[in-house]
Amino acid sequence: MAVKTKWLLSSDCPSSCTMTGVWRAVAYDQGCVVIFHSPAGCAHVASTMDLGNHYRITADGCPEKGDPVPLISSNLREKDSIFGGIERLHECIAYAVKTCHPECLVIASSCVAGVIGDDVDEEAREAEETYGIPVLSMAFSGFLGGEYSDGYYKTMDAIMHRFFKKQDHKKGKVLLLGDQMGPEGQYAREVKRLLSFFGLTVDFQFPGYVPFSKWSQVTEASLSVLLGTAGQPEGMKERALWLEREFGISFLGDLYPLGLEGTWSWIRRLADFMKEKDKGEALIREEMERVEKRVSAFLPVTEGKKAFIAIGRGRRWYHPSGTIQSLQRLHMEPAGVMFFSNLTEEDMAADREEISALGDIPVYHEEEGQKAMETADVLLTTNEIYDSSLRQLFIPMVPLAGTEGELAFLTSLYRLLCRHGRKGGMTYVKM
Repeated sequence: MAVKTKWLLSSDCPSSCTMTGVWRAVAYDQGCVVIFHSPAGCAHVASTMDLGNHYRITADGCPEKGDPVPLISSNLREKDSIFGGIERLHECIAYAVKTCHPECLVIASSCVAGVIGDDVDEEAREAEETYGIPVLSMAFSGFLGGEYSDGYYKTMDAIMHRFFKKQDHKKGKVLLLGDQMGPEGQYAREVKRLLSFFGLTVDFQFPGYVPFSKWSQVTEASLSVLLGTAGQPEGMKERALWLEREFGISFLGDLYPLGLEGTWSWIRRLADFMKEKDKGEALIREEMERVEKRVSAFLPVTEGKKAFIAIGRGRRWYHPSGTIQSLQRLHMEPAGVMFFSNLTEEDMAADREEISALGDIPVYHEEEGQKAMETADVLLTTNEIYDSSLRQLFIPMVPLAGTEGELAFLTSLYRLLCRHGRKGGMTYVKM
């Protein structure tokens, strides 16, 4: 019998359309207004994307900075699919300009608009002439033009090629590239903390968090740092290299402070760039001491406990080695790993190879793994499992960065093991 779970992800199909990517690329760029040439439901889907981000940041006790920019739908109707919807877009643009007074309009088109054949590019050009403000046409026709990342990266390109200008670089200023829950998310906070040890500060996180009035100032940065994971598409790296070629913004490279070993490598890369190798090694020793102190307090509870890992998330989003190393750090026994049936054969093969390099850890398919996991003290899972008495810890979707991320994961696991009984339930990592 298949395991009953929530939110299974597959890596062989897109998870969203281009319009949501366009929206996310400018969602907090004050001065912009986004128009979806679409039915109203499309705008609703995009506007709810920030709910999870909002709740997580609130749970972490961090204030959110700024509200998202206005998102307006042209509200295409059934009859517009027959007679054309360009007049709806024309009226929507006029309403947006009159009501929101934008400095820049961004128009994304839906599948419906693409099938109809509405000329969104021409309407955007006419609107720019009429209202005297920049109008960016991201006419990718929803799912017809690709997926989320296509809309996201192409919107980045449109902004960079049109609005970025050569500027004198400001020493010590860093540009963060990527999202990862924004400037108040754990990833960006931790990167900024580590950068501060070298006297570096962050003015901008692009795209999505730079006001329109400051787009031309982004190139004042002297260094760009990627926020992401090793499994992400090459898109952000390509754009970092373009910024290096065109504007001379040095690029730290596609290295990420994920897991302790990854964090030490990232710090060493940064120290080499700053020509401060000794300072980098001193920082690593200091961070190691923090982890060792916390682990020593947890060992009376964690040592010898059995943990089972359940994976239903493709390698684009998750690599198991970091989780296993965290268990070993707490002197826990990785009792086994189970693959959910939604994983591709390629992902399972790569995960097996990665797991085997860390020890003799049993690996199961979904059917055979159900009985084996019941012998564990705790289950670490990418997908909540129903009707299980096991204490479950959800492996975060957004990767936890740096020392703070590792400490949060270890602490959450320790607290879960401190719970008495086998009443099941899901626990989430708390910063």
